[in-house]
Amino acid sequence: MKHSEEMTAQARIERRPLGKSGIVVSRLGLAGSFGIDADAVERAYHEFGINYFFVTPRMKGLVTGIKRLIAAGHREDLVIAAGASIPTGGGVERSWAKQAKLFGVDSIDVFHLFWVQADWYVSGRTWPAMQKLKQTGKVRALAMSCHDRPRARAFVDELSLDALMLRYNAAHRGAEREVFDSLGDERPGIVSYTATRWGRLLKTAGGLGPMTGPECYRFVLGHPKVDVALCGARDFAELAADVAGVLAGPLPAQRLAEVQRFGDAVRKTATGRIGFLGV
Repeated sequence: MKHSEEMTAQARIERRPLGKSGIVVSRLGLAGSFGIDADAVERAYHEFGINYFFVTPRMKGLVTGIKRLIAAGHREDLVIAAGASIPTGGGVERSWAKQAKLFGVDSIDVFHLFWVQADWYVSGRTWPAMQKLKQTGKVRALAMSCHDRPRARAFVDELSLDALMLRYNAAHRGAEREVFDSLGDERPGIVSYTATRWGRLLKTAGGLGPMTGPECYRFVLGHPKVDVALCGARDFAELAADVAGVLAGPLPAQRLAEVQRFGDAVRKTATGRIGFLGV
């Protein structure tokens, strides 16, 4: 038993503050977009220390796993990240109420306005409704997800975002120049998704590559401005491999240069398709 406990302790993912929010998060977060089951969710928390869970009501296994962890008394250590897809004041309020009821909680830790595509997404009653959630203690941090990096960077200042979720991987490195480089110490938390570019980085391109899943997470978390990389592992074995990769630390310089060249080759094959979440 002692050996097993020691191995588990060694496998725990590093935690750090989510920007200036005051929320402490595991650097690898778990999303249920590919159907991971509830048992794997519980093991992710207990064995690897993963406490950041990006969830929507459709992610049944993740929902059930989180509810089990809450029932077991771990609510204070969990970071539940959810959000609203309809950019209206009423849509924000209904989304929060639905998800708070789903988990039986009175506060959601990180609450997003999802997939912001234009300025009007935060106009009218929409952003005031988001702010009211925080002012009344119903959420701890306000966030948004956005594919438009220059617009996202502007919203960081205009809306005093607590966290920003955006895609970042070896093929999508524009975030470094357009977002990360201009953020100072008093920055929002940064959550990255689609580390594998919806699986495309796991296939060859232009005679280069591929990367492995663990390498994709090592690349993303090698950037000091990224607090959390979302992982959409399909099962516990896949998650364990990704965790092992993260624990190995950033990619060495030679391999980093190789994956950057490979990422550029993958980028040239882009079709304009936009996915929801990626592993």
